[in-house]
This record gives sequence, C-alpha cells and structure tokens, in this order.
Amino acid sequence: MRAAKIISLTVLLSASALADPPVSTDIRGISCWPEFEEAPLIVPDSDDDPIEFTSGEADITGEGDASFRGPIVMQSGKVSLTAQSATYDKETETFSIEGNVSYQDQETRVSGKSVQYNTESGVFSFNDAEYELQKAPARGSAGALIIEREGRVKLQDVRYTSCPVGNDDWILKAKSIEVDDNTGMGTVRSASLSFKGVPFLYIPYITVPVNDERKSGLLFPKIGTSDRRGFEFWQPIYWNIAPNYDATIVPRYMSKRGLQLGTELRFLTENNSNGEIWGDFLSDDDRIKEDRWQFDVETESFLSHGWRASVLAVGVSDNAYYDDFSSRRSMTSQTSLNRSIDFERYSEHWSMMVRLQDFQTIDPKIDLDQEPYAQLPQIVANGRWRDGFLGLDYSLDTETSYFYRDDSVKGARLHLKPAISLPLEGPGLYFVPEIAVDYTGYKLTDLPDDEEETPSRSAPIFSIDTGAIFDKTAGDDDQWLVTLEPRAQYTYIPFRDQSDIPIFDTIQPDFNLIQLFRQNRYIGHDRIGDTRQLSWGLTSRMLSAENGSEILTATIGQTRFFDTGDVTLPGEDPSSDSSSDYIAELEVNVWDNWNIDIRHQWDSDTDRTERSSVRVQYKPGEFKAVNMVYRYVDGSLEQTDLSFAWPVGESWNLIGRYNYSLLEEKALDRFVGIEYESCCWAINLLARRSVSRTTGERDSTVSIQFILKGFSSLGSEATIGLRDDIMEGRRY
Repeated sequence: MRAAKIISLTVLLSASALADPPVSTDIRGISCWPEFEEAPLIVPDSDDDPIEFTSGEADITGEGDASFRGPIVMQSGKVSLTAQSATYDKETETFSIEGNVSYQDQETRVSGKSVQYNTESGVFSFNDAEYELQKAPARGSAGALIIEREGRVKLQDVRYTSCPVGNDDWILKAKSIEVDDNTGMGTVRSASLSFKGVPFLYIPYITVPVNDERKSGLLFPKIGTSDRRGFEFWQPIYWNIAPNYDATIVPRYMSKRGLQLGTELRFLTENNSNGEIWGDFLSDDDRIKEDRWQFDVETESFLSHGWRASVLAVGVSDNAYYDDFSSRRSMTSQTSLNRSIDFERYSEHWSMMVRLQDFQTIDPKIDLDQEPYAQLPQIVANGRWRDGFLGLDYSLDTETSYFYRDDSVKGARLHLKPAISLPLEGPGLYFVPEIAVDYTGYKLTDLPDDEEETPSRSAPIFSIDTGAIFDKTAGDDDQWLVTLEPRAQYTYIPFRDQSDIPIFDTIQPDFNLIQLFRQNRYIGHDRIGDTRQLSWGLTSRMLSAENGSEILTATIGQTRFFDTGDVTLPGEDPSSDSSSDYIAELEVNVWDNWNIDIRHQWDSDTDRTERSSVRVQYKPGEFKAVNMVYRYVDGSLEQTDLSFAWPVGESWNLIGRYNYSLLEEKALDRFVGIEYESCCWAINLLARRSVSRTTGERDSTVSIQFILKGFSSLGSEATIGLRDDIMEGRRY
C-alpha cells in the first residue's frame, strides 16, 4: 500500500487572494499567530513513500476488513494523520477515520469530525473541517474538504481569514472553492468579504491562479483625493498575453480632470532581454481643455558578440504634467527628461559605448539656449593596459559626438586623451606620476560668419597623486582601530585659448570632495582648465576592531593654486583665488541610536560659509526614527527639515515631515500619517500639502490604504515609501 501524493493546502491562500498577491503592511509586522508544533514526520526518499499505520488495538477479519481503536497514527513522508478510531473496508479500499481527526504537513494543519481515505484513488475527504496555514498565516473552515492525489482540492461552505483564533475581524466566505494544482487555477463561487461583520464585497464567480502562473483579471482598485485632481479612482486590469508578455491596463478617473487610460507592457525573452513600457493618455483635460499624455520606456537587450543594448526614454505632453498628475517628489523635481539608446560592450582592455540621446526640458525657467544638446550619436571607447611595457600603465580615452539643438551652433566633436602612469606602491603608501595629452577638435555648422568652423585645442596634463594609510589600535582593550589617511595631488595644465570653442555639454560642478581631486575643474570636454595646483586631503577613521564598522569618519581638504585660472565658461569671470574653499565632512556613529552627518564648505578669503548641511538621526529601534536636517547654500537655499516615524502603543504608528524654507518663509512640504495595525488587518491615512516646483502653487492630497493581511489591499500605498525614507534617513 503506497501513500497518496498530498498537496499543501496553502493553495487556499492563493485562491482566496483573488487576483492580487498577499500583501504585507511592513509597519511592525504584528502577528498573533503561534508557530506550529513539530509533528512526528518521516522524511521521504521519494513521492511514493509507504504508509506507516499504528493503532492501540486492531481486529482484522479473514476477508481483509479491519477495525482499529486509538490512538490511530498514519504517516507517509512529511504527512501525518491521527484519530481515535478507524475502520477499513477491503472491498472499497477505504479507511473511515473518526474522533479528533488531525491532518498535518509542514505548512498545513486540518482537523475534522471524520475523514475517509481511499487507498486506491488516494483521496482524503474531510467533513466539518477546520484548517490552519502556517505560511500565510491563515485559518478557516469548510463543510467538506477533499484532497485528491491528482493535485486537486475541493471545498464547500468555506470560511477564510488571516485573523487568529478568537478574532474574526474580516472573513471571506465562499460557497465553493476548487483548486487544480495541475492547471494552476482555482475557481471560487459565490464569495463575499466582510469586515467587522459588515459585508462590503460580493464576487459571484472568479477563477484565479494558485501558483506562479498568471491569469488575466481585475486587480484591486485604489482611491485617493487631491486639490489638483479631485477624487481619484484607479481600476487596474491585468492581461496575461503570453508566458513572457503581460500588460496592466489602468483606467484612472479624476473628478477634476476626467478619465485617463494608462497601460504597462512587460516582456522577457529567452536570452534574458527584458523591458517595461508605460504610457497613459487623458483626452481633453477638464481644466485646461488639452490632451495630456506620458510615456516611459525601459528595456535591456543582450546582443551577439558581447554587446548589450538599453533604452531609457521618458516624455510628457507639457511642462506641468508631473505637477498635475504625480504626488512623488522625485517626479515633480525633474527639469529634463532623458531619451537615450545605448549599445555597450566590455572586454579585457576596452570598454565601448554608442549612444543616441535627446532631452525634453520641462522646466520653464530654463532658457532655450540653456537646454541640453542632443547627441546623435556619441561614441566612446576607453582602453586600459596595466603593467605594460617598462612596467608602465597605459590608457586611451576617446569620444566622438555630434551635437544638435534648434537655433544653435551644431557640430561634431572628437576627444582623445592618451596617458601613461607609473604606479609605485608599498605597505600603506602609493605614489603615481602620470602624464597625458588632452586633445579636442570640432567640425561646426550654423556659426556666425567670423567664427572658425574647425577649432581645436590640445594641452598636456602632468600630475602626481600620492597618499598613505597609517593605523593603530586604541582603547583600554584595543577595541578601536584609528586610521590617518593623508592624500596629495599635484596637477599642471598650461593655458590654452579656448574662447572660439562652443559649449555643448560642459559645466563647472559644485565643489566637493570628489571634485577636489579631479584634474580638470570642468566636467565635459569643451574646456580644459589651466592650473598649477596642489590638492590635499586628510581623512581619519575610527573603526571597531571586532567587525570593522565605522564609528567616526572625518575628512578635510583644500586646493592651493600657484597660478590664476584664465580659462572660463561664457559668463564666468577668471578666478584670482590662491586657494579653493575648505571642504569638510564628519560622520559620527559613536553613541547608541545616534548618527550625525555634517558637510561644510567654507571660503577662507571671505570668511563665509558657501554650503553647509547637518543631519542628525535618532534611531532607538527598528520602527523608531527622528531626523533633523539643516541645509544652506549661500544666496539660494536655507531650509530646515524635521521628519519622524514613531510607534504609539502596541498598534499605532505615526509618521510626519515638516520642510520649511527660511529664505521664502514658508513650508515647502509637510505631511502627517497615522497607521493602525492589528494581527490581521491595517489601515494607513496620509494627509500632505506641498508646493509645486514649477508654479509655486500648493497641492493638498489625502491618501488611505486599507489592508487585509494575507489577502489584499484597497486604496493607495499611502505611507509605506515615505516611512522607509524616514527610517533610512533619505531625502524626499
């Protein structure tokens, strides 16, 4: 007699979750479910393990019928069944088992008044069954529960909830549920969902996937409200086109705007090429009487001979699109939208890229002559050869680009930079002299009559980069490791007149520790800044000798100029400073639960702070954090920022932020959210008021999310992303 193949009742979870996967609130993970007690299970060697049957007493007739009195224990592989009594009918090959019947595998526990098990068909039939699912966790009951060997489960008069015993805050009831593990589908008939005893959703019939298979159908809707959009309602529709293609169609009704239709298409090919394509369209916006649209394309393809292609392309119908239709600060703060196609290949010595790139500028404050150029195309090939001829390192950086912008100078640019260096290294020391030649040449069109069509510039670059790392132990028990890491870099670049060269993509970036040790003070190839300078920096760290974690990191640096820099960008005045600003950073994690991050830029000539930021975080627990931030940029920005996430009692959680501009004397962004979480359900409510980047208008939004654990959610994901940002101390 062999055991039937038993399938886990965790398929019930998938069946009852309709078209959405199980949802986790990720607030504090409150659960009132005890762990399953270990059952005495035999580990199987195969799916056809024999049944081991034991009983207290047994009567066996000559015809093969039998009766057994308890305790009865049946085991097969990782499955066990216990009861008080059982009978076996030889003719029907059926066990009839009664009295405190309990079935258990690693993830499922089922109990009932009686169960029949047919050894020929491998069918378990429970009457008046109650079940618990360890993985979900969840529980429920069924008037009848049938488990078939072929991989099917049938239930009648079903109740399902993720609430623990004694708590029925939410209940899913269904007349019947049938699950077929072979087809991966479950069928639910006459289902209703109630909360606190009040029914609020009825589903007469639905089929859903119960494994990794996908199925077309409705997803749960989302709701919200906003000053700009009014009442909002999303109803996502999932379309399983093929095993490697699917789409989500999202009608979105906005009472102040109209009906918007969005669609996301996803694909995956045999060679792991993949992509996501999103587009939405709103016909005749009720407020401005114009069509509004957006597209967002992100794909990655693997080609022959080691090449990889990627597409990143975003576009909107107008400058105010994100202000009007998005509440995410990462979207509304954008100024230009990238549209690019890249082809890349990497080998032992070479890295190569071909790029086609354009931008859509959506910030009305940017003038036409300041908008970024399109590069059609940009071709980059960089080579590196370590420890080559005479023990030297060799490199070659090349780039060819064609720049295009309406009503502007256009043309091609060639950049070459060969370099040779001799790295010398010793214990805790390094010394790297390098010499390079930087060449850039142009072929220009649409120039004024008196300007050169083929300007060029070349300049040698000589540098010496040296540094050291010294360390020693400290503390009574040598529990700390303290380092001292000095670094110095000398750079010489002679002056070259570049006034006849246009500016395609070159800027002077904000000064920081990374910029401190750059040879060229500009980013981009249209300018090579003349200089004779010495950059120095000093870093000290305190680390735990036990695990290497950083307790304190302090860095200070500056650049000393021996000549004035005469090369400038248009509109920039030559600098006569003998030194750069001081740059200092301090990160402290000395005290339990506290960390401090200070960044400061100070002009010693004027005794004035150019930039400064201070962030203090108090994080005494996994779900507790308070962030206090101050940011300052001379003449343009001065802000304070307070944010927090804090539990109140066992079930309540608060989050909030207040971002205030001291220069404008007004709040830029403020929100407060309250979250309640019980064992089996949660609710999040968020109220937010922020200022539009482009227009300065204020927008107020209210979002709510209602979550039934182990089932699904209704509403918008109001607070989860913001709470994660607060806990990690990230900016918004």
